[in-house]
Amino acid sequence: MMEHARRQWLAVVVSLTLGAGLSAQALRAVERISIDELKALMAAKSVVIVDVRTEPEFRNGRIPGAININYVDIMGQAERFAHEKRTIVAYCACANEMTAARAAVDLAARGVPGAKALKGGWDEWRERKEPIEK
Repeated sequence: MMEHARRQWLAVVVSLTLGAGLSAQALRAVERISIDELKALMAAKSVVIVDVRTEPEFRNGRIPGAININYVDIMGQAERFAHEKRTIVAYCACANEMTAARAAVDLAARGVPGAKALKGGWDEWRERKEPIEK
């Protein structure tokens, strides 16, 4: 049931994305970083990790140090990152990092360039048995 709901959510995101004039090409162009690259940034304290899942999903477990900004709120929260010097990495739990990539595109549209998406996102983080914060 959860997987079905996730697919429906992804379909809505893709529909809204394409309906808003944002091409699939723009989403594919967002840089993805690997979990190992993220962990190196975390060790260097040079990253802001943004979990774009819902608040209940965030409360159930997250990448250590992540902040939660539900994807639907990302445009309104972009100002928080206006002068951020650290790398911004968004992650989600959907196929091909679509929601995280959209968050990166939306941040760029609000003047916050360079945000990246975590390749494999939350699902791969859990599959690799990386540390989880609750």
